[in-house]
Amino acid sequence: MATLKRYTATFTPNVIKSKQIVEGGKELVSEVEYTINAYETANSSNTLTVTKQNITFNYLTKDTTSEDFVEIDDVTDSIVEGWIDEHFSTRELELNAFLTYIDTGFVSSLEDDIDLTDPYR
Repeated sequence: MATLKRYTATFTPNVIKSKQIVEGGKELVSEVEYTINAYETANSSNTLTVTKQNITFNYLTKDTTSEDFVEIDDVTDSIVEGWIDEHFSTRELELNAFLTYIDTGFVSSLEDDIDLTDPYR
């Protein structure tokens, strides 16, 4: 049975792309290129930097009348970092599997599945 490493990660936006939508004429963030800066939680001297990662936002379903809507001119790196943090807050296992692969080259297979009840043993 294989195990994953656990990482602590931060995300730095590099390029923020936007598209204008017809409804309301608003311009919305559609995609962000970012860098992952991470370290192994159990061994902080083991660091990783993964560049040129991309996340796409579904701008077509965004409610531009919501009080949470951020106008394109008000979008900052810290706001985008928050969006990326929120995205990965429910994808910890996926992020740690990806970073374990980058760090060690380990790819899970059918022969050595990861125990999802305790993936970090």
